[in-house]
Amino acid sequence: MDPVIDPLQIATSFQHVWNSWLQHSEEMKQKITDLAARNEELTKEVWQQTVSPDNTAGNNGREKTELMDYVRSNASIARKYYALYSSWFKNFVETVPGLGESERRRAIFWTNQLLNALAPANFFWSNPGAVQKFLETNGVSLSFGFINWLEDVIRGDNLMKIADNTAFQVGKNIATTPGYVIYRNELIELIQYKPATDDTYAVPVVFVQPWVNKFYIFDLTEQSSFVRYLINQGFTVFIVSWKNPTPEMSTTSFDDYMIKGAIKAMEVAREICNASPVHAAGYCIGGTVLAVSMAWLNKTWKDNTSFPVADWSVFSTLVDYTDAGEIGVFISESAIEFIESLMKSSGGYLDSKYISQTFRLLRSDSLVWRNYVHNYLYGGTPPKSDMLFWNADSTRLPEAMCSYFLRDLYLRNKLARKDEAVLGGCPIDLGCIKQPLFAVGAQQDHISPWRSAFQICKLVNCRKRFTLTSEGHITGIVNPPSEYSRKKYWIGDIEDNIEPDAWQAAHPEKRGSWWPEWLSWLAERSGPLGRPPAMGGKKYPQLAKAPGTYVFEE
Repeated sequence: MDPVIDPLQIATSFQHVWNSWLQHSEEMKQKITDLAARNEELTKEVWQQTVSPDNTAGNNGREKTELMDYVRSNASIARKYYALYSSWFKNFVETVPGLGESERRRAIFWTNQLLNALAPANFFWSNPGAVQKFLETNGVSLSFGFINWLEDVIRGDNLMKIADNTAFQVGKNIATTPGYVIYRNELIELIQYKPATDDTYAVPVVFVQPWVNKFYIFDLTEQSSFVRYLINQGFTVFIVSWKNPTPEMSTTSFDDYMIKGAIKAMEVAREICNASPVHAAGYCIGGTVLAVSMAWLNKTWKDNTSFPVADWSVFSTLVDYTDAGEIGVFISESAIEFIESLMKSSGGYLDSKYISQTFRLLRSDSLVWRNYVHNYLYGGTPPKSDMLFWNADSTRLPEAMCSYFLRDLYLRNKLARKDEAVLGGCPIDLGCIKQPLFAVGAQQDHISPWRSAFQICKLVNCRKRFTLTSEGHITGIVNPPSEYSRKKYWIGDIEDNIEPDAWQAAHPEKRGSWWPEWLSWLAERSGPLGRPPAMGGKKYPQLAKAPGTYVFEE
Protein backbone atom coordinates (compact mmCIF):
# COMPACT_ATOMS: atom_id res chain seq x y z
CA MET A 1 0.00 0.00 0.00
CA ASP A 2 1.11 3.55 -0.74
CA PRO A 3 3.05 4.86 2.33
CA VAL A 4 1.35 8.23 1.89
CA ILE A 5 -2.03 6.55 2.44
CA ASP A 6 -0.84 4.10 5.10
CA PRO A 7 2.24 5.65 6.79
CA LEU A 8 1.93 3.54 9.94
CA GLN A 9 1.54 0.38 7.84
CA ILE A 10 -1.72 -0.67 9.48
CA ALA A 11 -3.52 -1.92 6.38
CA THR A 12 -0.19 -3.12 4.99
CA SER A 13 0.33 -5.35 8.03
CA PHE A 14 -3.04 -7.04 7.58
CA GLN A 15 -2.42 -7.40 3.87
CA HIS A 16 0.89 -9.17 4.60
CA VAL A 17 -0.88 -11.52 7.02
CA TRP A 18 -3.51 -12.37 4.43
CA ASN A 19 -0.97 -12.87 1.64
CA SER A 20 1.12 -15.15 3.85
CA TRP A 21 -1.88 -17.29 4.70
CA LEU A 22 -2.79 -17.54 1.01
CA GLN A 23 0.56 -19.26 0.51
CA HIS A 24 -0.59 -21.89 3.04
CA SER A 25 -4.21 -22.27 1.97
CA GLU A 26 -4.78 -25.73 3.46
CA GLU A 27 -3.71 -24.60 6.93
CA MET A 28 -5.87 -21.50 6.59
CA LYS A 29 -8.89 -23.59 5.59
CA GLN A 30 -8.37 -25.74 8.68
CA LYS A 31 -8.32 -22.66 10.92
CA ILE A 32 -11.52 -21.34 9.34
CA THR A 33 -13.15 -24.76 9.70
CA ASP A 34 -12.16 -24.83 13.38
CA LEU A 35 -13.68 -21.39 13.87
CA ALA A 36 -16.94 -22.48 12.21
CA ALA A 37 -17.12 -25.55 14.46
CA ARG A 38 -16.48 -23.53 17.63
CA ASN A 39 -19.02 -20.94 16.52
CA GLU A 40 -21.62 -23.69 16.02
CA GLU A 41 -20.94 -25.12 19.50
CA LEU A 42 -21.24 -21.69 21.08
CA THR A 43 -24.47 -20.95 19.21
CA LYS A 44 -26.00 -24.17 20.53
CA GLU A 45 -24.92 -23.28 24.07
CA VAL A 46 -26.36 -19.78 23.76
CA TRP A 47 -29.64 -21.11 22.33
CA GLN A 48 -30.04 -23.56 25.21
CA GLN A 49 -29.46 -20.78 27.74
CA THR A 50 -31.93 -18.55 25.90
CA VAL A 51 -34.78 -21.06 25.96
CA SER A 52 -33.92 -22.22 29.49
CA PRO A 53 -32.49 -19.16 31.24
CA ASP A 54 -31.14 -19.29 34.77
CA ASN A 55 -33.28 -16.56 36.33
CA THR A 56 -31.39 -16.63 39.63
CA ALA A 57 -27.94 -15.96 38.23
CA GLY A 58 -26.50 -12.68 39.35
CA ASN A 59 -29.61 -11.69 41.34
CA ASN A 60 -27.73 -11.27 44.62
CA GLY A 61 -31.02 -11.03 46.47
CA ARG A 62 -32.19 -7.93 44.57
CA GLU A 63 -35.19 -7.77 42.27
CA LYS A 64 -34.10 -7.12 38.70
CA THR A 65 -36.11 -5.32 36.06
CA GLU A 66 -36.97 -7.08 32.85
CA LEU A 67 -34.81 -4.60 30.97
CA MET A 68 -31.73 -5.35 33.08
CA ASP A 69 -32.35 -9.09 32.74
CA TYR A 70 -32.41 -8.62 28.98
CA VAL A 71 -29.28 -6.41 28.97
CA ARG A 72 -27.27 -8.79 31.17
CA SER A 73 -28.30 -11.77 29.11
CA ASN A 74 -27.32 -10.14 25.85
CA ALA A 75 -24.11 -8.73 27.32
CA SER A 76 -23.15 -12.23 28.44
CA ILE A 77 -23.76 -13.54 24.93
CA ALA A 78 -21.74 -10.69 23.41
CA ARG A 79 -18.80 -11.43 25.75
CA LYS A 80 -18.82 -15.10 24.77
CA TYR A 81 -18.80 -14.40 21.05
CA TYR A 82 -16.16 -11.70 21.56
CA ALA A 83 -13.95 -14.12 23.48
CA LEU A 84 -14.31 -16.72 20.73
CA TYR A 85 -13.59 -14.45 17.78
CA SER A 86 -10.89 -12.33 19.47
CA SER A 87 -8.91 -15.39 20.60
CA TRP A 88 -9.23 -16.91 17.11
CA PHE A 89 -8.22 -13.70 15.37
CA LYS A 90 -5.18 -13.26 17.66
CA ASN A 91 -4.10 -16.81 16.99
CA PHE A 92 -4.66 -16.32 13.25
CA VAL A 93 -2.23 -13.38 13.25
CA GLU A 94 0.29 -14.76 15.73
CA THR A 95 0.71 -18.10 13.96
CA VAL A 96 0.79 -16.92 10.34
CA PRO A 97 3.63 -18.80 8.63
CA GLY A 98 6.40 -17.09 6.67
CA LEU A 99 5.97 -13.61 8.15
CA GLY A 100 9.01 -11.62 9.31
CA GLU A 101 9.26 -10.92 13.03
CA SER A 102 8.90 -7.14 12.72
CA GLU A 103 5.88 -7.56 10.42
CA ARG A 104 4.34 -10.09 12.81
CA ARG A 105 4.84 -7.76 15.77
CA ARG A 106 3.25 -4.87 13.89
CA ALA A 107 0.27 -7.01 12.83
CA ILE A 108 -0.23 -8.29 16.38
CA PHE A 109 -0.14 -4.74 17.75
CA TRP A 110 -2.78 -3.40 15.37
CA THR A 111 -4.89 -6.53 15.87
CA ASN A 112 -4.90 -5.83 19.60
CA GLN A 113 -5.90 -2.21 18.93
CA LEU A 114 -8.87 -3.38 16.86
CA LEU A 115 -9.96 -5.98 19.41
CA ASN A 116 -9.59 -3.55 22.33
CA ALA A 117 -11.90 -1.15 20.49
CA LEU A 118 -14.52 -3.83 19.80
CA ALA A 119 -14.79 -5.12 23.38
CA PRO A 120 -18.48 -5.37 24.40
CA ALA A 121 -17.92 -3.16 27.45
CA ASN A 122 -17.22 -0.23 25.11
CA PHE A 123 -20.83 -0.21 23.87
CA PHE A 124 -23.78 1.03 25.89
CA TRP A 125 -26.23 -1.85 25.39
CA SER A 126 -23.58 -4.52 26.05
CA ASN A 127 -22.33 -2.83 29.21
CA PRO A 128 -24.81 -3.63 32.00
CA GLY A 129 -23.09 -1.24 34.39
CA ALA A 130 -23.64 1.68 32.02
CA VAL A 131 -27.30 0.79 31.52
CA GLN A 132 -27.79 0.38 35.28
CA LYS A 133 -26.17 3.77 35.88
CA PHE A 134 -28.46 5.30 33.25
CA LEU A 135 -31.57 3.90 34.99
CA GLU A 136 -30.42 4.88 38.48
CA THR A 137 -29.71 8.48 37.43
CA ASN A 138 -32.73 8.86 35.12
CA GLY A 139 -30.40 9.42 32.17
CA VAL A 140 -28.15 11.97 33.86
CA SER A 141 -25.10 9.72 33.52
CA LEU A 142 -25.29 9.79 29.72
CA SER A 143 -25.92 13.54 29.81
CA PHE A 144 -22.71 14.00 31.80
CA GLY A 145 -20.98 11.59 29.42
CA PHE A 146 -22.08 13.74 26.48
CA ILE A 147 -20.76 16.86 28.22
CA ASN A 148 -17.43 15.09 28.85
CA TRP A 149 -17.27 14.09 25.19
CA LEU A 150 -18.16 17.60 24.02
CA GLU A 151 -15.45 19.15 26.20
CA ASP A 152 -12.89 16.75 24.73
CA VAL A 153 -14.02 17.53 21.17
CA ILE A 154 -13.90 21.29 21.75
CA ARG A 155 -10.35 20.97 23.10
CA GLY A 156 -9.41 19.74 19.63
CA ASP A 157 -6.58 17.33 20.38
CA ASN A 158 -8.53 14.08 19.84
CA LEU A 159 -7.67 13.03 23.39
CA MET A 160 -10.00 12.25 26.25
CA LYS A 161 -9.16 13.30 29.77
CA ILE A 162 -7.31 10.64 31.72
CA ALA A 163 -7.00 12.62 34.95
CA ASP A 164 -8.92 15.29 36.79
CA ASN A 165 -7.00 18.38 35.68
CA THR A 166 -8.63 20.45 38.41
CA ALA A 167 -7.25 18.28 41.21
CA PHE A 168 -3.64 19.44 40.86
CA GLN A 169 -1.90 22.73 40.28
CA VAL A 170 1.81 22.80 39.55
CA GLY A 171 3.63 24.63 42.32
CA LYS A 172 0.62 24.39 44.64
CA ASN A 173 0.05 20.70 45.42
CA ILE A 174 2.41 19.08 42.92
CA ALA A 175 6.06 20.01 42.20
CA THR A 176 6.23 21.85 45.51
CA THR A 177 9.72 21.04 46.83
CA PRO A 178 11.32 24.43 47.72
CA GLY A 179 14.10 25.65 45.46
CA TYR A 180 15.13 28.22 42.86
CA VAL A 181 15.88 28.44 39.17
CA ILE A 182 19.54 29.43 39.26
CA TYR A 183 20.29 29.18 35.54
CA ARG A 184 18.30 29.65 32.36
CA ASN A 185 19.14 29.50 28.68
CA GLU A 186 17.00 29.08 25.56
CA LEU A 187 16.59 25.35 26.26
CA ILE A 188 16.65 24.71 30.00
CA GLU A 189 15.96 26.07 33.43
CA LEU A 190 18.16 24.49 36.08
CA ILE A 191 16.49 24.21 39.47
CA GLN A 192 18.52 23.91 42.67
CA TYR A 193 16.56 22.66 45.67
CA LYS A 194 16.92 23.98 49.19
CA PRO A 195 18.79 21.66 51.58
CA ALA A 196 16.58 19.88 54.09
CA THR A 197 19.41 18.87 56.44
CA ASP A 198 22.06 20.82 58.35
CA ASP A 199 24.84 18.98 56.52
CA THR A 200 24.93 17.74 52.96
CA TYR A 201 27.19 15.51 50.90
CA ALA A 202 29.91 17.21 48.89
CA VAL A 203 28.85 15.65 45.59
CA PRO A 204 25.48 16.89 44.24
CA VAL A 205 22.93 14.97 42.17
CA VAL A 206 21.97 16.39 38.75
CA PHE A 207 18.82 14.95 37.18
CA VAL A 208 18.50 15.11 33.39
CA GLN A 209 14.80 14.64 32.76
CA PRO A 210 13.03 13.46 29.60
CA TRP A 211 11.70 16.32 27.47
CA VAL A 212 8.62 14.46 26.24
CA ASN A 213 6.78 15.51 29.42
CA LYS A 214 7.44 18.12 32.09
CA PHE A 215 10.29 17.60 34.55
CA TYR A 216 8.25 17.12 37.72
CA ILE A 217 7.71 13.35 37.46
CA PHE A 218 10.47 13.26 40.11
CA ASP A 219 8.69 15.88 42.21
CA LEU A 220 5.04 14.88 42.35
CA THR A 221 3.29 15.02 45.73
CA GLU A 222 5.33 15.22 48.93
CA GLN A 223 4.86 11.50 49.55
CA SER A 224 6.13 10.39 46.13
CA SER A 225 8.75 13.06 45.37
CA PHE A 226 12.13 11.56 44.43
CA VAL A 227 13.72 14.99 44.85
CA ARG A 228 12.32 15.46 48.35
CA TYR A 229 13.50 11.97 49.33
CA LEU A 230 17.05 12.79 48.23
CA ILE A 231 17.32 16.14 49.99
CA ASN A 232 15.92 14.60 53.17
CA GLN A 233 18.85 12.17 53.04
CA GLY A 234 21.43 14.96 52.81
CA PHE A 235 21.92 15.32 49.06
CA THR A 236 22.08 18.56 47.11
CA VAL A 237 19.81 18.17 44.10
CA PHE A 238 19.63 19.96 40.75
CA ILE A 239 17.07 19.13 38.07
CA VAL A 240 16.71 20.13 34.42
CA SER A 241 13.39 21.64 33.34
CA TRP A 242 13.19 21.81 29.54
CA LYS A 243 11.58 24.59 27.52
CA ASN A 244 8.48 23.57 25.58
CA PRO A 245 9.69 24.10 21.98
CA THR A 246 8.22 26.86 19.82
CA PRO A 247 8.34 27.18 16.01
CA GLU A 248 11.48 29.29 16.39
CA MET A 249 13.22 26.24 17.88
CA SER A 250 12.64 23.96 14.89
CA THR A 251 16.39 23.63 14.24
CA THR A 252 17.19 22.73 17.85
CA SER A 253 19.17 19.51 17.57
CA PHE A 254 20.00 16.49 19.69
CA ASP A 255 23.46 18.07 19.98
CA ASP A 256 21.83 21.10 21.63
CA TYR A 257 20.03 18.90 24.14
CA MET A 258 23.41 17.39 24.98
CA ILE A 259 25.61 20.52 25.11
CA LYS A 260 23.16 23.26 26.12
CA GLY A 261 21.13 20.89 28.26
CA ALA A 262 22.76 17.97 30.06
CA ILE A 263 26.40 19.12 29.95
CA LYS A 264 25.58 22.73 30.79
CA ALA A 265 23.51 21.63 33.78
CA MET A 266 26.41 19.59 35.13
CA GLU A 267 28.80 22.49 34.57
CA VAL A 268 26.61 24.95 36.49
CA ALA A 269 26.06 22.51 39.37
CA ARG A 270 29.83 21.94 39.62
CA GLU A 271 30.55 25.66 39.87
CA ILE A 272 27.93 26.20 42.56
CA CYS A 273 29.26 23.22 44.53
CA ASN A 274 32.89 24.42 44.44
CA ALA A 275 34.05 22.44 41.41
CA SER A 276 32.91 19.14 42.87
CA PRO A 277 32.19 16.40 40.33
CA VAL A 278 28.51 15.46 40.18
CA HIS A 279 26.33 12.40 40.33
CA ALA A 280 24.59 12.58 36.94
CA ALA A 281 21.28 10.77 36.54
CA GLY A 282 18.96 10.54 33.53
CA TYR A 283 15.49 9.12 33.03
CA CYS A 284 14.22 7.68 29.73
CA ILE A 285 15.43 9.87 26.84
CA GLY A 286 17.14 12.03 29.48
CA GLY A 287 19.25 8.95 30.23
CA THR A 288 19.98 8.53 26.52
CA VAL A 289 21.31 12.07 26.20
CA LEU A 290 23.26 11.56 29.44
CA ALA A 291 24.93 8.43 28.02
CA VAL A 292 25.87 10.37 24.88
CA SER A 293 27.16 13.23 27.04
CA MET A 294 29.32 10.87 29.06
CA ALA A 295 30.89 9.43 25.90
CA TRP A 296 31.41 12.93 24.49
CA LEU A 297 33.03 14.21 27.70
CA ASN A 298 35.32 11.19 27.99
CA LYS A 299 36.62 11.85 24.47
CA THR A 300 36.89 15.63 24.61
CA TRP A 301 37.81 16.45 28.24
CA LYS A 302 41.20 18.19 28.15
CA ASP A 303 40.95 20.23 31.33
CA ASN A 304 43.59 19.71 34.00
CA THR A 305 40.91 19.66 36.68
CA SER A 306 39.12 16.51 37.72
CA PHE A 307 36.53 14.95 35.41
CA PRO A 308 33.14 16.67 35.96
CA VAL A 309 31.15 13.49 36.66
CA ALA A 310 31.85 11.14 39.56
CA ASP A 311 29.37 8.50 38.38
CA TRP A 312 26.23 8.25 36.32
CA SER A 313 22.85 6.57 36.59
CA VAL A 314 20.18 5.85 33.99
CA PHE A 315 16.58 4.85 34.63
CA SER A 316 14.47 3.05 31.98
CA THR A 317 16.89 4.15 29.29
CA LEU A 318 17.64 2.75 25.84
CA VAL A 319 20.86 3.19 23.88
CA ASP A 320 20.49 -0.03 21.88
CA TYR A 321 17.25 0.01 19.87
CA THR A 322 17.54 -3.48 18.41
CA ASP A 323 14.36 -4.33 20.33
CA ALA A 324 12.62 -1.08 21.17
CA GLY A 325 9.46 -2.80 22.38
CA GLU A 326 5.94 -2.00 21.27
CA ILE A 327 6.79 1.56 20.25
CA GLY A 328 8.86 0.00 17.47
CA VAL A 329 5.65 -0.58 15.49
CA PHE A 330 5.57 3.17 14.88
CA ILE A 331 9.17 3.35 13.66
CA SER A 332 9.73 2.80 9.94
CA GLU A 333 10.99 4.90 7.07
CA SER A 334 7.45 5.68 5.91
CA ALA A 335 6.30 6.52 9.45
CA ILE A 336 9.25 8.87 10.01
CA GLU A 337 8.58 10.61 6.69
CA PHE A 338 4.95 11.03 7.78
CA ILE A 339 6.03 12.47 11.14
CA GLU A 340 8.43 14.85 9.41
CA SER A 341 5.60 16.07 7.18
CA LEU A 342 3.47 16.67 10.27
CA MET A 343 6.25 18.70 11.86
CA LYS A 344 6.71 20.86 8.78
CA SER A 345 2.99 21.54 8.49
CA SER A 346 2.66 22.41 12.20
CA GLY A 347 5.49 24.96 12.20
CA GLY A 348 8.63 23.00 12.99
CA TYR A 349 7.72 20.75 15.89
CA LEU A 350 5.85 17.56 16.65
CA ASP A 351 2.68 18.53 18.46
CA SER A 352 2.20 17.02 21.90
CA LYS A 353 -1.16 15.53 20.92
CA TYR A 354 0.52 13.11 18.51
CA ILE A 355 2.97 12.03 21.18
CA SER A 356 0.17 11.48 23.68
CA GLN A 357 -1.88 9.53 21.15
CA THR A 358 1.08 7.25 20.46
CA PHE A 359 1.84 6.47 24.09
CA ARG A 360 -1.83 5.92 24.91
CA LEU A 361 -2.15 3.41 22.08
CA LEU A 362 0.66 1.41 23.65
CA ARG A 363 -1.72 0.79 26.56
CA SER A 364 -5.06 1.41 24.89
CA ASP A 365 -6.98 -0.94 27.18
CA SER A 366 -6.15 1.17 30.26
CA LEU A 367 -5.37 4.63 28.80
CA VAL A 368 -8.08 4.79 26.11
CA TRP A 369 -11.01 2.41 26.47
CA ARG A 370 -11.20 2.27 30.25
CA ASN A 371 -11.43 6.06 30.26
CA TYR A 372 -13.89 6.00 27.35
CA VAL A 373 -16.26 3.81 29.36
CA HIS A 374 -15.79 5.74 32.60
CA ASN A 375 -16.01 9.24 31.11
CA TYR A 376 -18.63 8.76 28.37
CA LEU A 377 -20.79 5.73 29.17
CA TYR A 378 -20.81 6.26 32.94
CA GLY A 379 -20.50 10.06 32.86
CA GLY A 380 -17.80 9.90 35.50
CA THR A 381 -15.05 12.30 36.48
CA PRO A 382 -11.49 11.20 35.63
CA PRO A 383 -9.45 10.04 38.64
CA LYS A 384 -7.39 12.34 40.85
CA SER A 385 -3.98 10.87 40.06
CA ASP A 386 -0.72 12.79 40.25
CA MET A 387 0.99 10.42 37.80
CA LEU A 388 -1.85 10.60 35.26
CA PHE A 389 -1.95 14.39 35.65
CA TRP A 390 1.76 14.51 34.77
CA ASN A 391 1.25 11.99 31.97
CA ALA A 392 -1.26 14.32 30.33
CA ASP A 393 1.07 17.32 30.65
CA SER A 394 2.91 16.62 27.38
CA THR A 395 5.37 18.82 25.50
CA ARG A 396 6.27 19.38 21.86
CA LEU A 397 9.42 18.08 20.18
CA PRO A 398 11.53 20.26 17.84
CA GLU A 399 11.78 19.06 14.26
CA ALA A 400 15.57 18.62 13.98
CA MET A 401 15.93 16.75 17.27
CA CYS A 402 12.92 14.52 16.64
CA SER A 403 14.01 13.56 13.12
CA TYR A 404 17.52 12.70 14.26
CA PHE A 405 16.31 10.72 17.27
CA LEU A 406 13.82 8.64 15.29
CA ARG A 407 15.93 8.08 12.21
CA ASP A 408 19.51 7.77 13.49
CA LEU A 409 18.95 6.31 16.95
CA TYR A 410 15.69 4.34 16.75
CA LEU A 411 15.70 3.23 13.12
CA ARG A 412 19.43 2.98 12.36
CA ASN A 413 20.53 2.20 15.94
CA LYS A 414 23.77 4.18 15.62
CA LEU A 415 24.52 4.46 19.34
CA ALA A 416 24.93 0.70 19.59
CA ARG A 417 27.87 0.81 17.16
CA LYS A 418 31.17 2.51 17.89
CA ASP A 419 31.67 5.96 16.34
CA GLU A 420 28.63 5.75 13.99
CA ALA A 421 26.70 8.51 15.74
CA VAL A 422 28.42 11.89 15.52
CA LEU A 423 27.23 14.50 18.00
CA GLY A 424 28.83 17.76 19.00
CA GLY A 425 31.39 17.17 16.27
CA CYS A 426 32.60 14.00 17.98
CA PRO A 427 32.07 10.32 17.08
CA ILE A 428 30.25 8.69 19.99
CA ASP A 429 31.72 5.54 21.52
CA LEU A 430 29.94 4.38 24.68
CA GLY A 431 32.82 2.01 25.29
CA CYS A 432 35.11 4.87 26.25
CA ILE A 433 33.09 5.79 29.37
CA LYS A 434 35.13 5.07 32.50
CA GLN A 435 32.90 6.34 35.32
CA PRO A 436 30.80 3.84 37.35
CA LEU A 437 27.25 3.21 36.12
CA PHE A 438 24.05 2.42 38.02
CA ALA A 439 21.32 1.35 35.57
CA VAL A 440 17.67 0.58 36.33
CA GLY A 441 15.15 -1.30 34.19
CA ALA A 442 11.47 -1.94 34.87
CA GLN A 443 9.98 -5.40 34.42
CA GLN A 444 6.68 -4.24 32.88
CA ASP A 445 8.12 -1.30 30.94
CA HIS A 446 6.44 -1.07 27.51
CA ILE A 447 8.45 2.00 26.41
CA SER A 448 11.96 0.91 27.40
CA PRO A 449 11.83 -2.90 27.73
CA TRP A 450 14.12 -3.94 30.55
CA ARG A 451 16.11 -6.48 28.53
CA SER A 452 16.86 -3.72 26.02
CA ALA A 453 17.71 -1.29 28.84
CA PHE A 454 20.12 -3.95 30.14
CA GLN A 455 22.13 -3.73 26.90
CA ILE A 456 23.81 -0.50 28.00
CA CYS A 457 25.83 -2.62 30.41
CA LYS A 458 27.29 -4.52 27.45
CA LEU A 459 28.24 -1.36 25.56
CA VAL A 460 30.20 0.36 28.34
CA ASN A 461 33.47 -0.80 29.90
CA CYS A 462 33.11 0.87 33.28
CA ARG A 463 32.05 -0.70 36.56
CA LYS A 464 28.31 -1.21 36.44
CA ARG A 465 25.46 -2.22 38.68
CA PHE A 466 22.01 -3.08 37.39
CA THR A 467 18.67 -2.99 39.16
CA LEU A 468 15.51 -4.60 37.84
CA THR A 469 12.36 -3.26 39.44
CA SER A 470 8.85 -4.60 39.07
CA GLU A 471 6.03 -2.42 37.71
CA GLY A 472 6.22 -0.23 34.62
CA HIS A 473 7.98 2.70 32.97
CA ILE A 474 6.75 5.22 35.55
CA THR A 475 5.66 3.25 38.61
CA GLY A 476 8.83 1.18 38.56
CA ILE A 477 10.98 4.31 38.80
CA VAL A 478 8.79 6.55 40.98
CA ASN A 479 8.98 4.03 43.78
CA PRO A 480 9.13 5.68 47.23
CA PRO A 481 9.90 3.46 50.22
CA SER A 482 6.84 2.26 52.10
CA GLU A 483 6.27 -0.40 54.73
CA TYR A 484 3.18 -1.42 52.77
CA SER A 485 4.95 -1.75 49.42
CA ARG A 486 4.47 -5.03 47.57
CA LYS A 487 6.92 -4.08 44.83
CA LYS A 488 10.06 -6.09 44.29
CA TYR A 489 13.47 -5.70 42.70
CA TRP A 490 16.70 -7.49 41.85
CA ILE A 491 20.11 -5.82 42.12
CA GLY A 492 23.70 -6.75 41.47
CA ASP A 493 26.97 -5.87 39.78
CA ILE A 494 27.71 -6.97 36.22
CA GLU A 495 31.22 -8.27 35.70
CA ASP A 496 30.96 -10.21 32.45
CA ASN A 497 28.93 -10.38 29.25
CA ILE A 498 25.96 -12.01 30.94
CA GLU A 499 22.50 -12.13 29.37
CA PRO A 500 19.59 -10.33 31.11
CA ASP A 501 17.62 -13.40 32.19
CA ALA A 502 20.73 -15.18 33.45
CA TRP A 503 21.65 -12.07 35.44
CA GLN A 504 18.18 -11.95 37.02
CA ALA A 505 18.30 -15.65 37.90
CA ALA A 506 21.65 -15.13 39.65
CA HIS A 507 20.31 -12.48 42.06
CA PRO A 508 17.73 -12.90 44.83
CA GLU A 509 14.39 -11.14 44.75
CA LYS A 510 14.03 -8.30 47.25
CA ARG A 511 10.91 -6.53 48.48
CA GLY A 512 10.23 -2.81 48.66
CA SER A 513 11.84 0.19 47.00
CA TRP A 514 15.20 0.22 45.22
CA TRP A 515 15.70 3.91 46.15
CA PRO A 516 17.66 3.18 49.39
CA GLU A 517 20.00 0.89 47.42
CA TRP A 518 20.76 3.72 44.98
CA LEU A 519 21.33 6.20 47.80
CA SER A 520 23.78 3.81 49.48
CA TRP A 521 25.62 3.47 46.16
CA LEU A 522 25.73 7.27 45.80
CA ALA A 523 26.80 7.83 49.40
CA GLU A 524 29.92 5.70 48.88
CA ARG A 525 30.99 8.21 46.20
CA SER A 526 29.68 11.43 47.75
CA GLY A 527 32.52 12.59 49.95
CA PRO A 528 32.12 13.88 53.51
CA LEU A 529 29.11 15.65 54.93
CA GLY A 530 29.57 19.39 55.36
CA ARG A 531 28.02 22.79 55.03
CA PRO A 532 25.45 22.98 52.19
CA PRO A 533 26.47 24.95 49.09
CA ALA A 534 25.00 28.39 48.43
CA MET A 535 21.70 28.60 46.59
CA GLY A 536 23.09 29.90 43.32
CA GLY A 537 25.52 32.79 43.62
CA LYS A 538 26.71 35.97 41.92
CA LYS A 539 27.22 34.20 38.61
CA TYR A 540 24.01 32.21 39.03
CA PRO A 541 21.42 34.43 40.74
CA GLN A 542 18.06 33.14 41.85
CA LEU A 543 15.85 33.82 38.82
CA ALA A 544 12.56 32.35 40.02
CA LYS A 545 11.17 30.09 42.68
CA ALA A 546 10.80 26.40 41.85
CA PRO A 547 9.17 24.97 39.79
CA GLY A 548 10.30 27.84 37.53
CA THR A 549 8.66 29.28 34.43
CA TYR A 550 9.30 26.81 31.60
CA VAL A 551 7.08 24.22 33.28
CA PHE A 552 4.04 26.45 32.77
CA GLU A 553 4.49 26.93 29.04
CA GLU A 554 1.62 25.44 27.04
